[in-house]
Amino acid sequence: MRYLILAPLISFIIAQDMQVKYVVAYTIDVDWGGEIETVSEITAAPGYGKFNGQLNPKRWIFRIFGGQRGFIKVPGTENFLGYNVKRKRYWVTPPGEDPLFADMNWGDESGKEVEEKKDNEDVSVTIKTEEEDSNTQKGGKKYWFIKIANDIFKDDDAPPRIERTLNESIEEINGFRTKKWTTTISTKNNKMIIEEWVVDELPLRDSLYAYISSISEENNELINFIDSVKFSSQDFILGVDSSYTIKKSDEIIVMAKMGIDSNNGWVQSALFEIRELYALSFDPLTFTIPEDFERIEIESDEKD
Repeated sequence: MRYLILAPLISFIIAQDMQVKYVVAYTIDVDWGGEIETVSEITAAPGYGKFNGQLNPKRWIFRIFGGQRGFIKVPGTENFLGYNVKRKRYWVTPPGEDPLFADMNWGDESGKEVEEKKDNEDVSVTIKTEEEDSNTQKGGKKYWFIKIANDIFKDDDAPPRIERTLNESIEEINGFRTKKWTTTISTKNNKMIIEEWVVDELPLRDSLYAYISSISEENNELINFIDSVKFSSQDFILGVDSSYTIKKSDEIIVMAKMGIDSNNGWVQSALFEIRELYALSFDPLTFTIPEDFERIEIESDEKD
């Protein structure tokens, strides 16, 4: 496939040596929709950045809501190129505007845009930060985890029992050498098991942070997303026993699985994993738009 090469890109090629690719996936199994997977792919090099998000409903009836879109930092400028793979279109987004959904006119939706609205709402989870307000639990994902735990154990008279065990035997997960934590939260009638595979450090992710920070100061939100996990045992423990204490750790979760044995709640299981994290030689074609994509114009929200 031929690619559309942007003129400003050429002048940067000589200075580039390596780029880092980071892929995370989150799958949740819910009563009303079956398994729904979101995949976030981030590639960065000095002066360059690309985000690609994809929604993959496993149940065929919901596949119409599946979609793939992303954005690319335009080298040498403050602009971003947003793109929609399903519609094969792209656009230039001025600084300060959302590059991911700039093509959507929420106030005056066309037929295609109405069809995509549900897709956009679901895919957006791949780029939102894990907590909108770190000082208030209700401001972010943590409150959602607490609610799940509360729903599961809401009918129990006795408080849930919490057990945590560490298996220090090395287990290789997606190329990472990990240790495994297993957390069980249970009562007589309900049980939740969270398995977490952890590592002490991820040096390549530090390089990714540096590359993203070099692109624009506005990318701190993307870094917050990368630095978060979709769920952890601590979130669910907080939901059932706010007084329970866990020794602070700098361990990084590279995979987490949650299973629920209960008639309460609407979530059956969830999986988070870092699927890929590696460096490779710089390739400028990574940061380009396919030539067969149609360019559309985006009206600025700024008013005179």
